[in-house]
Amino acid sequence: MRIGKHWAFYLLLWAGFLLIFSYFVLLPMRNQLKNLEGEKARLHQEVAVLQRKIAELRKLGERLRELEDFAQTLSRRLPEEKDIPDLLVTIEDAAFLSGLELISLRPESMQPREGYTEIPFSGSVRTSFQSFLFFLNYLRQSPRLIQVQAFSFQGKEESFQVDFSLSTYLLGEAKRP
Repeated sequence: MRIGKHWAFYLLLWAGFLLIFSYFVLLPMRNQLKNLEGEKARLHQEVAVLQRKIAELRKLGERLRELEDFAQTLSRRLPEEKDIPDLLVTIEDAAFLSGLELISLRPESMQPREGYTEIPFSGSVRTSFQSFLFFLNYLRQSPRLIQVQAFSFQGKEESFQVDFSLSTYLLGEAKRP
């Protein structure tokens, strides 16, 4: 029966407890929940940025592999000094396969450049126009980088002499004796 008389007091005490509980427990939890939701949104954005960076990194990795393959191909096409005799054989083989007569082929003096050395060659062949085109094509298909610098024709239409100059390159500077 006593509860019946003091019901207003108990109600007020209960309301005060709820108010204190909500102010000291629920309100901080609600603020913490808002902060965690903000943190979650920020982390989602960060994850999206990182995923874009990962995709970009994969593309860059593929591009790097392509460039490394290209660099390796170029390094194979640039002979080392010890490969110069093999290069002369390559030029002679191109002459033989194209059916022209190699009159002369001589290396000129090396010309150091920044990061590479140019090795020019000069030569003469007796040939027909078609055979000379085959010769140029064989040089182009060579595993080594051979660049035709100049050529001049002398003689008749069916068989004439072609004087030419071509160059190959060494990676780095050539060692002088």
